[in-house]
Amino acid sequence: MKKVVFDGNIPIIRSALLGPLVRVLEQSGLDADGLLAEFGMSRRLLSNPYEIIPFSRYAAAFQQLAQLLDEPSLGLRLGSELQLTELGPAGLVFLSSPNLRTAIRNFSRALASWQSGTICELHSEGEWATWVYRVSNHAIWPRQQDSDYTLSTMCNMIRFVLGAEWNPVEVHFEHAERPNSRAYARIFRCVVRFEQPFNGVMLRKHDLDAPLRTADVKMANMMERHAADLIEQASLASSLVDQVRDLIQRRLAHERLSLPEIASTLGVSNRTLQRYLTAEGTSVRQIVREVRMQQVASLESRDGLTNGSIAQAVGYADATVLWRAKRRWGAE
Repeated sequence: MKKVVFDGNIPIIRSALLGPLVRVLEQSGLDADGLLAEFGMSRRLLSNPYEIIPFSRYAAAFQQLAQLLDEPSLGLRLGSELQLTELGPAGLVFLSSPNLRTAIRNFSRALASWQSGTICELHSEGEWATWVYRVSNHAIWPRQQDSDYTLSTMCNMIRFVLGAEWNPVEVHFEHAERPNSRAYARIFRCVVRFEQPFNGVMLRKHDLDAPLRTADVKMANMMERHAADLIEQASLASSLVDQVRDLIQRRLAHERLSLPEIASTLGVSNRTLQRYLTAEGTSVRQIVREVRMQQVASLESRDGLTNGSIAQAVGYADATVLWRAKRRWGAE
């Protein structure tokens, strides 16, 4: 089996995260080797937990496995059963953090060492805190099982450190409601909304200050460093334009990004960033426009989203501002 070489543009996932899927496949009586080969994988390839797999293969395999098993709630179930150690540095840094706020933020950063091409952030604006998860590549669709799996995993992790009785305020999914809606109610034990602009878990703000009994400063520091090393190794070939685009995709809905702010975040001077983008024939303004156009097109292709919710998801104040922007795009 040919090894995949990451080029900085293809969203990837570490093979360790496929462990639960492989176990289910082996227990099902299905042709495990045949199904893995269909998606360009093998047991030998996956035996190395650090092996890199294109995220699109993983998402497609997850969807097909749920269909073959006739288990539409597969992602929900696996997320609720996952052992935190299977998440590598991200799981261990979550466990060893001093409180839930730090745990979620550290986890969100460290998760990039185990998979790329996903937006994963904690926001505290408004009445509730929200942990957001979204796959940034709009071409990877459907991806319901991955979304179900990830949000179920987050709630499972929080219950592990705060107690089995903990529940989120609400849970949001970008995909449409499924016939197995009772499974969502059973797993999350709260209001679950579908056809939303993003996948997210809403938490009470006071929960974020809860201390964790599993806190371990030395372990947290070590796992953060390990995660940073893995992220650096995987992103060596990523261009500065890609990094700017990724930053804009992650923060577009929540911040008004300027060139100085982006340069500061990426650790380069304003002049260096401006010169590089000009040489590549682009600019921060152009990349923001391209990202917005792509996200709007993707969100408008789904049923159930209002123009107001789409506007907010791409960083506009309301539907009127979005309408004016679309008129400008059409005239250019």
